[in-house]
Amino acid sequence: MRTNIGTADRILRFITGTIFTLIGVYFSSGFLVLAGLFTLFEALSSWCVFYQIIGKNTCPLPYKKNSFPYLRVLVLGWFILFVAIILNFIAESVQFKTWYDLLNSPNLKLNFDNLIFLFFLYPIAIGVTAYFFLKSK
Repeated sequence: MRTNIGTADRILRFITGTIFTLIGVYFSSGFLVLAGLFTLFEALSSWCVFYQIIGKNTCPLPYKKNSFPYLRVLVLGWFILFVAIILNFIAESVQFKTWYDLLNSPNLKLNFDNLIFLFFLYPIAIGVTAYFFLKSK
């Protein structure tokens, strides 16, 4: 996907997403956490699915290919690390087990919600981050 969010829009989405995520974690609201993470993803990826649908673009810069692939790989690694840290923070705040817990105690009993988080939501979030980052550049 090509970038369609400008700098001011990204800053506003980053602030809004951070606030939604923190409020959602504080009040144990899954909806607010998801809305906040979605908004943070939009801010970090510079791509908005709704803007894409309606054909809006607030990004004034033309699309350019990155000529230095190593920097792109490094930034992708940072994005994935950022998403993983947020997911671990959310998991611990709602008292889910993380991959670290599972690797340290392989005989751990996990409830259904925790299994969904570890084997579906966690990989999807990291995969979507990588996919849209690679598609946007």
